[in-house]
Parts: sequence; C-alpha cells; structure tokens
Amino acid sequence: MMDRRVDQTHLGVVELHCLNDKDLTLQDLSPIWYRRLNERKSLPFPFSIEWFKWYAEIRNSSKCIVGEAYGYSSSYLNSCKQCNKICVKFMNCFMVHSQSGLEKNVGLFVRHWKEEHVFVKS
Repeated sequence: MMDRRVDQTHLGVVELHCLNDKDLTLQDLSPIWYRRLNERKSLPFPFSIEWFKWYAEIRNSSKCIVGEAYGYSSSYLNSCKQCNKICVKFMNCFMVHSQSGLEKNVGLFVRHWKEEHVFVKS
C-alpha cells in the first residue's frame, strides 16, 4: 500500500493525496473489499449466509467498495456521478454472480479514481 492521505473538501469531494498514483490499486482505495475479493477466488454461493452479508454491505452506499474508498461515506452519491454509476455496476455484477464483471469494474473504478480523485504531491 502506498503512503496516502484522504481529504474531504468543503463541497464533499474526496481527494486522495499520494506520492505516486502509478501503482494505485483497489488495495489502496478499499483495502477491506480488496482482501475480501482476493481471499476468495469466487463470489459467495448465492443466498448463502456469507452472500447475504456481502449483499447487505454492497447495497449500503457507505460500506460498498466505493463507499470504503470515500472513508465509509456516501457523499459520492451527490458529488460524483461516475462513482455512483460504478457502485451500481458493482451491485449488479454481484447480483448476477459475475466474477469477471466485478474484476472489470474494479479496473474501471481504479482508473476513474486516478483520473478524477488523485492529487499527486510534487
């Protein structure tokens, strides 16, 4: 994980300050979801107890993958339409049990974050 600092501006926009965004990964943005997705090589079996736990969190805008990156905040719902869309995509991929869809969406999320929410220190 890289050295980073997350700030929320007066408009509710999250800024990630880091020394280098080149190697930014989901582990840097959402370490709990990163660990959860990488410890298991597949999604929980649909309607299992574990599936319902994940489902409850992925539907909660402050606890989902995007919400964790925002410091467990749902502020992105009003401040970043793209983050909101990505959050919905994560939920949809989870609901249809698409591991490949989740992995693709992780790439979209990290790329979007680098482009819109990272400020590299000089």
